[in-house]
Amino acid sequence: MYHNFLAMVCKRSFRSIFFTALLVLLYTSVNAQMYSATDPPKRNNQGLTYGDSNGGNGGNGDRSWALSLSAGYDLPQGDMSQSFKAAPTFSFSYLNYYNNFTFNASIGYVSYKAKVDTAYFVGNDPTQGYLQYGSYNSLETYVGAAYNVPIADNAKVYFGLDFGNYINFFNFSSNDGEGNTSTYNTTYSQQFIAPKLGVDVMVSDNLSLGLEAKYNFLFSGSQATDLDFTDEDIYVSSSYSALSYKTFSGHLTLTYHFN
Repeated sequence: MYHNFLAMVCKRSFRSIFFTALLVLLYTSVNAQMYSATDPPKRNNQGLTYGDSNGGNGGNGDRSWALSLSAGYDLPQGDMSQSFKAAPTFSFSYLNYYNNFTFNASIGYVSYKAKVDTAYFVGNDPTQGYLQYGSYNSLETYVGAAYNVPIADNAKVYFGLDFGNYINFFNFSSNDGEGNTSTYNTTYSQQFIAPKLGVDVMVSDNLSLGLEAKYNFLFSGSQATDLDFTDEDIYVSSSYSALSYKTFSGHLTLTYHFN
């Protein structure tokens, strides 16, 4: 019950922070738009016109590119949320703008901690044996595309899709209650697809800040047969993977645009 209460508090706090940051970005966008209405524009927001000086409607379809850093929080959903806590997540992306589209190639990382790191076979009696869970770590490699909708001279909203691969690392140890301990490690891959929605605001000639929300759908991995993230399903083998699961993540992005 304590873990359910803690998860609820974390989710509500995360949502409050995310929407507060969104309001700050929107305020920055509106304020900058009011400034640009009274002063001649001095900024080349090529990243927001996607490489086309005519706002994405020119005939040449010129490209521009950018590098982006992202930090956020990932909230497990479904069965996974019963066993693992929300976790910080980080990513690095190469972005390519073409007309009204943004294409990305990215690498990311997330590490989940178990809500209960020890599961006893019988009640809370360690003499009857138990399992100890380590962190659930994922290295993400993916590509994606998004369609951009300008909302001001210096701001845009976008929606799109990422898809790629998770390389997962998980370990646990088993004690039979008689002092015999075995350690199991597994590495396996899972494919995923993630619809995304975001807003991006230029804050200087080449720098922009943004917020992005993603819902990640992960599919059964290369060895997925036995683990469903519940304490009742105790797996005693050195080779296993997870059934498909879902996570929700929110990210704050910092992007440098090369003109």
